Amino acid sequence: MPLKPSMTLEEAKEFLQGDLKQSIENDIRPILQPEKEEGGYFGVTVLVLCYVEFLGALYDGKKGGNTTNKSVRFIKETLGSVDSQYRLADNARLLYDMYRHGTVHLYAPKVLKSKRSRRELRWFLYKGEREKWEIANLRAVKVRHMQPITKDAESDWLPVSITCLYDDLKAAIDEFCALLDTDTSLLTKWNKAAAVLCEAEETCLDWSTERSACPPPTGQRP
Repeated sequence: MPLKPSMTLEEAKEFLQGDLKQSIENDIRPILQPEKEEGGYFGVTVLVLCYVEFLGALYDGKKGGNTTNKSVRFIKETLGSVDSQYRLADNARLLYDMYRHGTVHLYAPKVLKSKRSRRELRWFLYKGEREKWEIANLRAVKVRHMQPITKDAESDWLPVSITCLYDDLKAAIDEFCALLDTDTSLLTKWNKAAAVLCEAEETCLDWSTERSACPPPTGQRP
């Protein structure tokens, strides 16, 4: 069932557990390739956080507003129920600023610098378990998903397991469904957001379905 305005509780849950989870399976899992030790680092991260942005809008329900704040709230309150690291300090905002904004707009995750301490926070993407040993800077490092660790005298890492991101997104959808069952206001917010998301966006751009409007490629007959 696709997203539509004025969904019932069962329709909203069916959309989350059906269409959305199937989309995640079809779009993200082939990039993750869990059977391989490496690969998928940027692609999985970008897609997971784009799904988070969409879910954050449905969760918040307000028209307009700051999409980053909506996404960060969704991360804290749903992914945070899966792993408390998402709720600690500014971890959710750091994840979103570094791994979503940086990778979508600048190819790779951002490097952040604290205005207070002047320390840098650098990205560290890995694959596999929530807590494991990795090789970085020619040394063994014990990393824990979403838990900042010291890199050197001037900087730290924010380790993110793309495997955990993928699994936690699916678990967050289960949490969203559970919250829809217990908090009736969430469905109202959902439908407010769905009405906006389903609207066609006005544009000043023009197009034509007339074949004559577009000249044929050079060297080909019309």
